[in-house]
Amino acid sequence: MRTAIQIATVFATLATPVYSQSADDGEKVFKKCSACHQVGPEAKNKVGPVLTGVIGRPAGSVDGFKYSNSMRAAGESGLAWNDETIFDYLADPTKYLRSVLDDPKAKAKMSFKLKSEEKRSDVIAYLGTFSTASAAPADGFCIVNSSEVKHFFVTETREGDRQFAELSPGDRLCAQGTSAPDGIVSVFESEDGLEGCSRIIATGVAEEMLEYAEFDRCGWSSHNS
Repeated sequence: MRTAIQIATVFATLATPVYSQSADDGEKVFKKCSACHQVGPEAKNKVGPVLTGVIGRPAGSVDGFKYSNSMRAAGESGLAWNDETIFDYLADPTKYLRSVLDDPKAKAKMSFKLKSEEKRSDVIAYLGTFSTASAAPADGFCIVNSSEVKHFFVTETREGDRQFAELSPGDRLCAQGTSAPDGIVSVFESEDGLEGCSRIIATGVAEEMLEYAEFDRCGWSSHNS
């Protein structure tokens, strides 16, 4: 099985073409998906997980949904959903997971394939209108302190570059210049804190820390997606 860093190489070979996107057209395309997925503030898990906030979310991470072993493995290896990964996944979910995991026996629960590149691009634009993440640089990611008190934050790219700062409520810290599909954000009660919370986040996305709690029990914006 490939590591999260190795996945970056896989994504580099699965480069996504650039297409004009129409969220309005994507809403029409999503009707084909609505038999299995819901999206929006009141969305619930159905045959598939809720897709509210899917952009920027680690794969296999929606609470209460029973994922396939392959999807859970992909998430544990570092797969996170962004425009590129969703674009490639929608074309052939099982084939995509087999490429990411380097496992010819990997299988997605989702059998639906959306072959049209234009329709894939449009439905991604539609899903993006339900994103819970703030804007982030295309070659980086950010952490936003959405709690009510100051905390110490760290961003770390897969290349090993780190940024750190104490952030007041509403402030953000960003990493830039990464070619990897994701990175890691962490938060501590103070600069001297030994225990805190960490989260894998997709490149191009900002994660919000909503409530601090030690031992990886923080509240994150993607928990609500």
